[in-house]
Amino acid sequence: MNADLWFSVMAFAGLACVAVAWRALRGRELGSRFSGALGFFAIAEVLAVVLPWLPQSWIGPMRAVTLLAVWFGLVRAAVVSVDLLARRRSAHFSTIFLDLITLVLYGFVVLGVAGGVLGMEVTPLLATSALVTAVIGLALQETLGNVFSGLALQVQKPFSPGDWIRFGAYLGRVQGIGWRSTQLLTRSLELLEVPNAMLAKDVIVNYRGNAIGDELFVGVAYDTPPNRTKDVILGVLDQCPNVAKMPQPEVQVAEYGDFAIKYRIHFWILDYARQDLVRDAIMTGLWYAFRRHGIEIPYPIRVLQQRDGRALADAASLEQERVAALRQVDFLSELDDDDLAVLSPWLRPLAFGRGELVCREGEAGDTFFVLLQGDVEVVARGAADGETHVADLRAPAFFGEMSLLTDEPRSATVRATSDIELLIVAREGFERLFKSRPSVAAAISRALAERQSGLRDRLEQAHVETVERRSHRLLARMHAILRF
Repeated sequence: MNADLWFSVMAFAGLACVAVAWRALRGRELGSRFSGALGFFAIAEVLAVVLPWLPQSWIGPMRAVTLLAVWFGLVRAAVVSVDLLARRRSAHFSTIFLDLITLVLYGFVVLGVAGGVLGMEVTPLLATSALVTAVIGLALQETLGNVFSGLALQVQKPFSPGDWIRFGAYLGRVQGIGWRSTQLLTRSLELLEVPNAMLAKDVIVNYRGNAIGDELFVGVAYDTPPNRTKDVILGVLDQCPNVAKMPQPEVQVAEYGDFAIKYRIHFWILDYARQDLVRDAIMTGLWYAFRRHGIEIPYPIRVLQQRDGRALADAASLEQERVAALRQVDFLSELDDDDLAVLSPWLRPLAFGRGELVCREGEAGDTFFVLLQGDVEVVARGAADGETHVADLRAPAFFGEMSLLTDEPRSATVRATSDIELLIVAREGFERLFKSRPSVAAAISRALAERQSGLRDRLEQAHVETVERRSHRLLARMHAILRF
């Protein structure tokens, strides 16, 4: 009885250790992975506690059950440990493979305990198992076909969880590979259970890895030269961050339609999961780019125009709006209406969509931008080819004047953070203005020098000479560039 008591004490200690381990791992990933093994150990410890107090006739079978629980726990813990080590080395065992190995090891444990502890003859048991297996195999041919197809998919690994695949008429992202089927999540968030046998027999297209080719079509009016259209389209593709630079995008004339020249746009996507977003970004960017470059997307409609005196009134109103916009610019605010009217023919309204680049740092620029509506952000190159946020501008605002007047490269990149409307002022307008009114150039150069020195509102005497020197340098630079 003392030996039985000692055995019970040891069993209680083991059960306490299992409880402590379970509590320590609860709520963590390791806890969920090892919960099965800890459960088997807990069952074994409970049986070990009550084993000395059971009737003698129960001792043998219960000891066998206890050993089964211990060995099952060891098998489960070993399989989970091997899987965790493989994952740390960026390898991966499929669920089907792990389950199959676990079942095979469980079978060996059952046979070992049955023969070693219970003294059963294992050979007749194996013969009976073979017969039962044959009967089950005939009854479950289709199910077993899916199981073995799943094993084949796991060994060959034509796809992994997270990959986008297409087979037949189906397209989806792999969620997991089970015994009977593979789960796919479609773009419409429908969960498909695809039998593994169907996947094993069909042609599978996997969109993992290298850039994936895609294409779009767009129609453009006949009065726009094809090469000009191609340049504008390629410019839009160059600004799309999810379009691969290599292989280079291609734009080709596809056909001459009844109302438009149809262009085929072929490009490569870095992440297939973002295909719809990339297509939307390209088509949205094309609308804004075509509008800026005066390229028409024709549509078979009939337009009726009625001409009356309102056209002249609208033109006069537009002229007044543009002059008012120019007066928002600090270095132009002192000019009279006649001076601003000289610039008016060289003004051009443009629209940009959210995310588009208005100008890029380091590029040459001969235009000056007045922000009429929307918001932009100004960024500059930072360390390690990153971007540093410089400022946010909200209409009314302006930028780009130094590149226009002094021919300096753009000092920063300006990106639209919302849909924006701009007024573009061309360099030719200032050439005309300065040739007709040279004194205006001196006033503008001084205004720019004051703003650069931060002395617009509070000009101390000690800095007057600095502003004067900077003003003269700017004026000399403007003389050289604008030739007035």
